[in-house]
Amino acid sequence: MISLPLQSFIKVIFWLTLLAAYGLAIMPAADTIHLAPSDKIDHIIAFVTLTILACLGWQKTRSFKIAVGLGLFGALIELTQAIPFIHRDAELADWLADISAVLFVLLVRNAIKRFMVQ
Repeated sequence: MISLPLQSFIKVIFWLTLLAAYGLAIMPAADTIHLAPSDKIDHIIAFVTLTILACLGWQKTRSFKIAVGLGLFGALIELTQAIPFIHRDAELADWLADISAVLFVLLVRNAIKRFMVQ
């Protein structure tokens, strides 16, 4: 378990990262900063990071709740990008990349928890 002060700090970092991810996602496409050659990789990096921070910040929260919360956040990004004046394209493939990243991290988390119990 992580100490309570560190856990609180991680929660702050999570929310700042979430806001940064949303800001980058709704920025006009021409101004967007990419971490990788593909925007799907950008989505995966963002959602792996968010999921790890969520798992560390809310250690007792069930994986299902984290998956639903971050899945809804990914959907919010795509719905926002569908607004014409945002000048972005909403893509189902982006949301699927988000969900895949979240589920991967949660599967690893659950495997580690099971291994630690034995």
